Amino acid sequence: MKKTIFFIAIILLGCQNDSKIVLASSGNLNEVSVIIENSLWEGAIGKELKTTFSKPIYGLPQQEKQFILRQMPPGVFSGFATKSRAIIKIEPNKKKGINVVSNKYASPQKIIVISGANANQIIQQIKSKAEEIISILRNSEIREKKRRIKKSPSNSSSLKKVFNITLDYPSIYREASVLENFIWLRKDTKSGSVNLSIFETPLTKDKLSTQQVIAVRDSVAKIKIPGPTLGTYMTTDLEYKAVSKPVRINKKTAMETRGLWEVKKQFMGGPFINFSVIDSINNRILYFDGFVYSPGTAKASYIFELEAIIESLKILK
Repeated sequence: MKKTIFFIAIILLGCQNDSKIVLASSGNLNEVSVIIENSLWEGAIGKELKTTFSKPIYGLPQQEKQFILRQMPPGVFSGFATKSRAIIKIEPNKKKGINVVSNKYASPQKIIVISGANANQIIQQIKSKAEEIISILRNSEIREKKRRIKKSPSNSSSLKKVFNITLDYPSIYREASVLENFIWLRKDTKSGSVNLSIFETPLTKDKLSTQQVIAVRDSVAKIKIPGPTLGTYMTTDLEYKAVSKPVRINKKTAMETRGLWEVKKQFMGGPFINFSVIDSINNRILYFDGFVYSPGTAKASYIFELEAIIESLKILK
């Protein structure tokens, strides 16, 4: 009798709760479902969507798209299709605007609704809000990658001991080197490796620049990251222009730098992504230098994983 009363109470409480049960979202990372009529996808709107959201990622040795777009006409957008984690929905013949909807059909989920009275209005909305939309989608995907990483995180305490920081990274990464003011994390893959080196320099009054980042990473790599044979070492490929931009990492001022690396006197190279974080409380600049060696394979997903790991940074008190 007591059990019956208990279950009835649970049911009544559930009925009083207006929130609905939302299923888990699905989809590959950085894959976006685009809900748009076939005719619009093949026309000017589709061209603008592809140009804006499928542009190549800078800093990779071969072209790889920022987002993979999967087009779907509205008539078949139902059932399992609605569980996609990232969705762009085009609504013609409506008032001009952009609306962001979270977790409507699944969780986590972001739906970017772009509307306009005609094709020109919709294209204008895409162009004017491109950076904002890309930021929303990217941040959502980074959060999802972080969530996946936390399913099997490393329990090493080396980062805390050496730098008094923590990073969330998969347990498959091993410590290739742990020294004073230097740690090298490495994940071996079938075709190469994914790497993250962490080091620091004293904070100065000089403003961070691309040249400074390259000089520091090259000086550290020459000593700490040897090549496959005696006298070889990793360095920045100066024939490919490294590009930097200001970012925020855990509310800290930082700079992101992307480019290519190579090993002197060896046919080895690949992409790198460096985050230089200003830690004014501890009077230092923390460098997180991720680099990938994976000849003959796509590398965007590896760089993305390194981004997610670095953006999990926590500086301990």
